[in-house]
Amino acid sequence: MRRAVPLGCLAAVLGCDWVVLRRRPRWIVTGIFDHPAHLATAALVLLNLAPRPRGWGRGFLAGSLIADVDHLPLALREEHPTLDDPRPVSHCLLAIAPVAAVAGARRSPPLAGVAAGMLAHFVRDLGVGTGVPLAWPVSRRALRVPYPVYAGACAVLAVRAGLRKSAPNALDAATAGKARRCARGFRVTRGRMPNFRRSGSLPRGL
Repeated sequence: MRRAVPLGCLAAVLGCDWVVLRRRPRWIVTGIFDHPAHLATAALVLLNLAPRPRGWGRGFLAGSLIADVDHLPLALREEHPTLDDPRPVSHCLLAIAPVAAVAGARRSPPLAGVAAGMLAHFVRDLGVGTGVPLAWPVSRRALRVPYPVYAGACAVLAVRAGLRKSAPNALDAATAGKARRCARGFRVTRGRMPNFRRSGSLPRGL
């Protein structure tokens, strides 16, 4: 089961990218495949990290998607971009700086995770599409790496996560809190259920 998670993430990345790169859907439809691949990439990173403070992992997963908020104005246009058009200049390191500054000032693990997740988003964008202008406003040049480099890095992360011993990781920490809350809610609900067998009576209609 532990090996199935990283392999599933890798399969999600490769499958979604096959659709985007080979089938080349319309730009407005690309997010249906691109965003799950961003989440899967972020999950592969978390699987290879030691547990982080509470909320960091969830912030990291959210940050891996939040970076695309600058696509909303483009989606509202009558004429949408194409897959060959450059990404917005707000896909840059400067966009991370305010989030990182607030996270540091407030000592907020969730916001720190968001900043790190935005960086992970840009790392994926280096290998998919037209690249990212990371150095804007110093330079508008889009930086890129060959897609096989990105895909190979994902494969290495998946293999490494699958071969790790059963030590906790950042993804476990990100999901453990939710699992504990669900378990507590189940116990509370169970404790409030009337015990008809003990009381010797059944509700009417049964």
